Amino acid sequence: MKKKPNPYSERMTVNLTPAQMRRLEELRNVRSRVGRFVSKNDLLRDALNYYLAAQEDLPGSRRAIAKGIEGKVDALDAKVEALTAMLGGFIERVTRKREG
Repeated sequence: MKKKPNPYSERMTVNLTPAQMRRLEELRNVRSRVGRFVSKNDLLRDALNYYLAAQEDLPGSRRAIAKGIEGKVDALDAKVEALTAMLGGFIERVTRKREG
């Protein structure tokens, strides 16, 4: 059987406080008890992925995408309000001409 290539080709050393290491081990132990063994490395990768996805200044992150969409929705709301006001004015002018 052919061995799969390791997708994690980049290496980095991270120093943790004793409290951070304890919490990481506790989380690993809790998940292992429910039948989902996961390594501390996997937990750190997950935490890093969540952190990066939440950064609004990182292009392509969920937060950056959401911020871009929020801006577009706000601009669209302003356009709808302006068009609604124009339509209201038009209806008012047409109604006055019919009555008057």
